[in-house]
Amino acid sequence: MISQVGRELYKVPLRILDHRVFVNGEIETFLDNFEAKRNDSEVEKLFQVTETVGSLKYDLSERVIALGNENLSNLNAEVNSLLNGVNILLNKAKGERIVSNKLQEARKDREERKAEFLINLQHGYQRIDNSFEEKEEEIAELYSDLQLKLSIAK
Repeated sequence: MISQVGRELYKVPLRILDHRVFVNGEIETFLDNFEAKRNDSEVEKLFQVTETVGSLKYDLSERVIALGNENLSNLNAEVNSLLNGVNILLNKAKGERIVSNKLQEARKDREERKAEFLINLQHGYQRIDNSFEEKEEEIAELYSDLQLKLSIAK
């Protein structure tokens, strides 16, 4: 019996100081309250976002369409005027130009100089070809003379 009393006395401080059950209960209560408040605030935020999007959808869509039509018609008019200006400029550029006499003379002089240059170039080519043929003939004669002098048969 004394041993049982001793064991029970040994367990008394553990029972008095063991707050695990109480602490676990408090933690669960806190988490339940926190989740309930958080869910309520999230639901409220979702409703606020839905209301805002709905109001923007109906209010702003009409304003955007009206402003778009107004500004697009202005832009259309400006683009059309620019297009007309470009067409006028192209028509002026396509029109026949009157070439001045000075320009025609300069063009004629350039063509004459070009023709003269080509003739001189062709003459130079011909001279080089002729001198090359002459050198070939001279070399052929020298080799044939050497072959005769050395009496080498072909």
